Amino acid sequence: MRILARGTGTCRATVTVLASLFGLGLVGRVPSAAAAGVPSGGPASRPGAVASASADAADATDPSHAPVDPASIPEGTFIRITLDGGVSPFTSVAWDVTVRGSTAVVSLVKESLCATGQRERVRLVEGEGARGILAVLKDAGAWACPVPPGVTVGRARDHAAPGDQPRYEVWSAWGRRMARFHLAQSALREAPCVLAVITAVTSEVRSRVETLPMRDLYYPSEKLGWVTATASEAATATIDGWDRVRLPVDALEVVEGEHVVVVTGESGRSRQFKIKVAPGMTLRVHVLLDEPDGGAAPAPVR
Repeated sequence: MRILARGTGTCRATVTVLASLFGLGLVGRVPSAAAAGVPSGGPASRPGAVASASADAADATDPSHAPVDPASIPEGTFIRITLDGGVSPFTSVAWDVTVRGSTAVVSLVKESLCATGQRERVRLVEGEGARGILAVLKDAGAWACPVPPGVTVGRARDHAAPGDQPRYEVWSAWGRRMARFHLAQSALREAPCVLAVITAVTSEVRSRVETLPMRDLYYPSEKLGWVTATASEAATATIDGWDRVRLPVDALEVVEGEHVVVVTGESGRSRQFKIKVAPGMTLRVHVLLDEPDGGAAPAPVR
């Protein structure tokens, strides 16, 4: 498995960070696709679904009965949930699971209030892990959920986002068979299958990739550097008592200057030390948690 993190673009404006960001606010038991009365058959047989006449035999397989082994699922099959609208420091947040060969590509993308302020974190999951993700999504109806009445078919970005509540876009493809629609959060009560899909996708992605730190998005790019950190055992690093990331972490954006870092391993051993980040530079740190002095040896490199 690999975890990749990328950040591009910054915002010079001062932005007030709200206490609650994009919470689903959905309480109670989420019905499965079967409990919601979802009929079998792929999204191409539903209103608003986009189908290709040239789809091959694999694409025509009923996703409700197809095996969850990624190697047997049409290449490029994906499910993506995008959230926008309402009040938030982000213009959108997207959770995505895409099948590439024998791998499930799990990603989290956040776009800031700046047009270029996008951050992305990706994890590649293979073997039993990939089959587990796909089984959960398939059971929730990710590729068999009917397009509910009253939703708007097509791209959400072609329509103004509501200012009073969040909006969800559901975009799914089973091979070349595709469905894309969006609806306001208030409409989810009347769309139990869609609610099940949204909950399953966001939960699976969140359980495998961490929330991206957002503070540094609002600093000028010339004041940012990067930190790559590893440890002698699985560990978590806390920067300035605020941002928490699991190690190893690669190219984490950090504001220039001195920062206090606390690294705590799964063994319970902990080390605290200071780092100094230079703008435009990468600081590499390896922490030896089994040594009394922590073994922290940061080395700046271009």
